[in-house]
Amino acid sequence: MMTNAALDACCLIDLLATGHTEAILRAAGWNWQIPTAVQREVQHVRQYDPVEPGQFVRVPADLSPLIASGVLQTCEPDNPTEEDRFVHYAALFRSDGEAMCLALAEQRGWVLATDDRKAIRVAQQAGLTVVSCPALIQRWADVTQPDPATLRAVLRDIQLLAQFSPNPTMPAYQWWIAELANAAS
Repeated sequence: MMTNAALDACCLIDLLATGHTEAILRAAGWNWQIPTAVQREVQHVRQYDPVEPGQFVRVPADLSPLIASGVLQTCEPDNPTEEDRFVHYAALFRSDGEAMCLALAEQRGWVLATDDRKAIRVAQQAGLTVVSCPALIQRWADVTQPDPATLRAVLRDIQLLAQFSPNPTMPAYQWWIAELANAAS
């Protein structure tokens, strides 16, 4: 039986930038749960502008294919304890998505997928297992062995479209940097 993992908005936006979201999530080996608050937060993503090369456009995020395929399952607090923990975490974060992810992961014993440094710190203090985008991308690369050009494009798109670069304290940071260096040579 696969473990459940709660997917935070920041990590989901990073993955959506790749064009390989479903494959990346499947390669991780978890049942992915998306709290309703996260679903509400992920409204738009950046894409390359098809008219103006080198420019970007914001487009509506469409999570329906990921939900319809079963890769993402929606969830929300369903008892008073989960609601109380959600309120507790909501007082710590500006984002209801992070708060709901933390509350559900804590109460249900799930893994938490986030790139937010404060959420990572709070989750680790609560004893949760945390995974970040770089670790998910590394797992996908290990499992699927994409060609070097595809891997470079994924890393580049996360940095340019999602505007995310891993922090040196994140697991898989060194791998990420090495892959980008390999791409440059």
